[in-house]
Amino acid sequence: MKKIILPILLVSLLVILVSCNNNDSEHHNDNNSSDTNTSENKDNETPNEIDEKTNTSDSGDNSESSNKQNKEQNNNKKQEQNNDSNENQQSTDKNKSYLNNFNSEEIEYARVWYQLISTRNDLKGIRDVYVTEIPKGSKVNPQAQNSAVYKENVVKLEAPMRAGGSITYSSNGDGTINVYNNIPYKWESSQTSDYSQMDKVTRKAIEDNIETIYIKPHDNKTVAKLASKIRYSK
Repeated sequence: MKKIILPILLVSLLVILVSCNNNDSEHHNDNNSSDTNTSENKDNETPNEIDEKTNTSDSGDNSESSNKQNKEQNNNKKQEQNNDSNENQQSTDKNKSYLNNFNSEEIEYARVWYQLISTRNDLKGIRDVYVTEIPKGSKVNPQAQNSAVYKENVVKLEAPMRAGGSITYSSNGDGTINVYNNIPYKWESSQTSDYSQMDKVTRKAIEDNIETIYIKPHDNKTVAKLASKIRYSK
């Protein structure tokens, strides 16, 4: 009996050993197959990955370059705007500086004279512009006893000679003036003119042909030159 059992055990052990060897071989083959597939996949994917990395790198470089260009353009625009602003400020300051030595009335007189007289006549040779400030209630013709009187404060600007012209006006305080177009450069004396109707004549002079005009600021340098010629009549 023992002789029979021993051979059977030996056969069984051999079967088990053979079976284990087969499993190890299959497992090894599976591992080799898996490694081979992984390697193949890596080989197949490597060009794509390289392209993707290259594209990503190129895209990043392009984006960085574009951002740099945009930043430079923005900086240039800001610099140009700052330069324009500085130039405008300097121009404004320069224009203001021309009028620093004159009061508001003198600036107004110069602007009125420039717009209504200088632009119509060649007055480059005029050295002075005379100003007479006439208060409300003053006679329109100071030489006539029966003259009408001004109903508001007025200003008379005149050149040294009749040919240079004159202008009599009142200011509205809003950039406009009321021009009395019928007021002459000089009233004729009673010896050369009929004063019997002077009341009627002077009344018409301050009631008819009155024109409201807007006075423009004009060039400050030119206005300053005229303002320097202002002289007040006594």
